Amino acid sequence: MILFLANVLACISSVSATLVATESTVLPGGFDLSSISNPWLQALALMLGTFILEDTTAIAAGLLAHNGTISMPVAILGTGVGIYIGDLALYVMGAAAARGAKGTGWIRKRLPEARLAQLKGWLDRGSWKAVFLTRVISGTRLPVYLGAGFVGAGFAGFALWTAVAVALWTPLVVGGTALVGGSLIAWLEQHLGRSWTTWIVAAIVVFITLHLLLKSWRHRRAIFIATLRALRFEFWPNWAVYGPLLPWFAWQSLRFGGARTLTATNPCWPDGGAVGESKLEGLGAFDAEFTAPAFRVIPAQISEKALPNFTDALIENALAQLAAQPWTGADFSRPSESSTTPWPRPVIVKPDSGQRGIAVKLVRDANAFRAVFRASHAPLLVQRYEDGSCEVGLFVMRAEGERARLFAICEKRFPFAIGDGRASLREIIMRDRRLRLQERVFLTRLGDEADRIPAEGERVRLANAGNHAQGCLFVDGERLRTPALEAWVERACESAHGFHYGRLDVRFADESTCMRGEGGVILEANGILSEATNMYDPSFGALRAWGIMRSHWREAFRIGAKNRARGVPGMALLAVLRRWRAWRRTARLTEHAD
Repeated sequence: MILFLANVLACISSVSATLVATESTVLPGGFDLSSISNPWLQALALMLGTFILEDTTAIAAGLLAHNGTISMPVAILGTGVGIYIGDLALYVMGAAAARGAKGTGWIRKRLPEARLAQLKGWLDRGSWKAVFLTRVISGTRLPVYLGAGFVGAGFAGFALWTAVAVALWTPLVVGGTALVGGSLIAWLEQHLGRSWTTWIVAAIVVFITLHLLLKSWRHRRAIFIATLRALRFEFWPNWAVYGPLLPWFAWQSLRFGGARTLTATNPCWPDGGAVGESKLEGLGAFDAEFTAPAFRVIPAQISEKALPNFTDALIENALAQLAAQPWTGADFSRPSESSTTPWPRPVIVKPDSGQRGIAVKLVRDANAFRAVFRASHAPLLVQRYEDGSCEVGLFVMRAEGERARLFAICEKRFPFAIGDGRASLREIIMRDRRLRLQERVFLTRLGDEADRIPAEGERVRLANAGNHAQGCLFVDGERLRTPALEAWVERACESAHGFHYGRLDVRFADESTCMRGEGGVILEANGILSEATNMYDPSFGALRAWGIMRSHWREAFRIGAKNRARGVPGMALLAVLRRWRAWRRTARLTEHAD
């Protein structure tokens, strides 16, 4: 926060240095825009000005656009191109310096090859983080960009993320200055004159304003956590994750026939599993020996306009249906089982067409069972609880007549808080480097339990649903890949009816049984819009994740095209949108999972 405020104050100082420029239209370097009318030459002058004083030129461009000396496109284009060229030049200078410097004994002693390789690896993995941080922390671009060139960090990634950062930063600074800067200067001049006092007061005003806005510890922490999440691809919003791939996806749709081809990929669902796919139908595509047994309960319809609901009679019928299942381990029809007596084997109750693990409940007694149903307005799935310690997401694909291919393995690591006998669960979560990134989910789930102080060494499980949005950590699980696991996937998919592409969420007793391909139980089968969730491994980054998505979507179009050729009709885009609208009306999914 101190660095951020320092950057703000530095920008205000740049405004003071630019005041003369806005009146005389002279940029840093002596470029006088009053004598230049050609917009291309104006942009060139701005570009050259950034080579001398970047921030000053950017703010001057905004003020010149504000008073009409130049147009806003010229201001943004000239400044942005100049900043980008300057950034690339710093990288090239660093690379050129490395050629001679690495050959000297003095450098070799202080920067051995192993250390340089380590720095290069760090910059390659987190180049976008470094680039974006240097945009908001004044004075860091020079050493970071020179260093990137010196250690030989990947130029393609550096150039890409620098271009993205410049494309975001330049309109923000130039446009923001044009909208606010001129009015601020005029107001300060009117009340304080044109002396240096004006700029000192402006700096103090900005500092105090920011301090008051961020005075609350809660607000400061929220901004800090939001910043940390923004630097990790795994927490990016959907528009940032999928937006860059939309042109590629549109091109593939044009090539292969659009929605009908995609929705023909998995005939076990009417739309291939595109929206609101039934979990029971997905499980039903596989032989029972591979799946966790389950049944579905559908609410009664009150009227055409009202939402459906679960009546008491329907809830009691669901309890009786549960008691009839061979996997329950108890007679729920006995009076003692209608109270809060814990069941010998708990069950999972979740929306039959839920997403992102929302509203998944681990139910341990009859009263909790009734409460879950009364709070729901959508069809629910009641499923046997599998308590294995190893849950994985296996992304598989197979066209008709082909062997199933295990495309990717996602290892799901469930979050735990480990007590020390002194701190509450809330304090443990908020100071843990990983848990604090999803503290809102955990604290909402815990409720009043968050203030409990666990005993020293006590492990408190913070999530039961194997979903990233519910707090699970997703990491690449290639270390678990074995011929035995691949053989298990082939056996499971060989008997599948209409499932050709998607992610299987599977639970094993432990890692060793997973690698031996023994006793796996499919909890869910996810359709066409599922993901190879190993791409959310914190060490991967956006470029690698986008490459993974392109690969499996390419296969989806191929498999869908083969299915259409053998008579699977697929579903038109308008029909898919109507299904989405109907699902949104009934699927009121707002609760966190257990």
